[in-house]
Amino acid sequence: MNQSTSQNQNDASTSAPPPNPRISHFPELFVNFSLPSRAPVMRAADGTKTSLPAVQWERRNGNRTLTLTAGHVLLPGTHEKLNILPSGKIAVLILHWLCTEAVRAGGPEIDLATSWRGFLRDVKISWNPRNAREAERQLRALLAMRIDTTTVGVDADGEETIHTTSCVVGSETKLTFTRDGDLNEKKSQVVLSQEFYDRVVSHWPVPHGTHRWEQLVASTKSPQTLLMWLWLKHRLHFVDQSGTKNLPVISWEELAEQMGPDITSMKKFRESFIMSAREIAEIDPRLMARVERVDAPGKKNAVTGIRLHPKNAVTHYKTITD
Repeated sequence: MNQSTSQNQNDASTSAPPPNPRISHFPELFVNFSLPSRAPVMRAADGTKTSLPAVQWERRNGNRTLTLTAGHVLLPGTHEKLNILPSGKIAVLILHWLCTEAVRAGGPEIDLATSWRGFLRDVKISWNPRNAREAERQLRALLAMRIDTTTVGVDADGEETIHTTSCVVGSETKLTFTRDGDLNEKKSQVVLSQEFYDRVVSHWPVPHGTHRWEQLVASTKSPQTLLMWLWLKHRLHFVDQSGTKNLPVISWEELAEQMGPDITSMKKFRESFIMSAREIAEIDPRLMARVERVDAPGKKNAVTGIRLHPKNAVTHYKTITD
């Protein structure tokens, strides 16, 4: 490399703006498909749940399907090898942190605090030994997980096309956590796989305000509430950009297929969705004021669900939290 090229690269890196701590990121793939709210279990032939942990989890959104497959996780101490799918609030927080840190670093290599207290502080998980154990379990499960995304479409000749991409989350992990150490010391390192970084993290990292996110994290125990807020922020951004006046109704069935396959009935899903909406409204009332609840009492075959409105909409409608 000649001197002028090296100098130009140094100048470019020097002039690059520092990452904005007020902005965080979450992968668009998981905004649209979510993560399991609780540890998935296998089902018997008749559909009833068993006590056996599932090693695969699937979710659909339109013509796209996401399949998550558990990788091998070696637990420290016992060295027991398990197949664990990431799930729950702690998994959502760790995925959020991994994406945000990778975007800020501009690459797939992420340094971690070497103490448990430091790591949990960075991820915004309250400290206690139980949370520390679960955070390590979920971090290892996330990094070992395989992601398959399949899109079904039709080409120019009218032939059906099925396109699948696959990747694992982490390509290399070195975790050296101590029980008490310098909170700011960085010894452990995670390297996201290049495929995951390119296709999931850098393809569309959905930006949002760090402060509002942290407020919501502190106020709820529900992973659905966190993921629902991210999804609404993302969808409402496109509503504002589109300028569409004829706003479609998103049916409860569509919402449940995307967000609630762990919930056994549509009634329970609606109740859960509205409960999360009310939690969000406590932190972000302006956002929830743009979500209309669409009911159709007495109308046969009418679509019911929610309708999303642009910022300047006249709010003469029943909101989801009413």
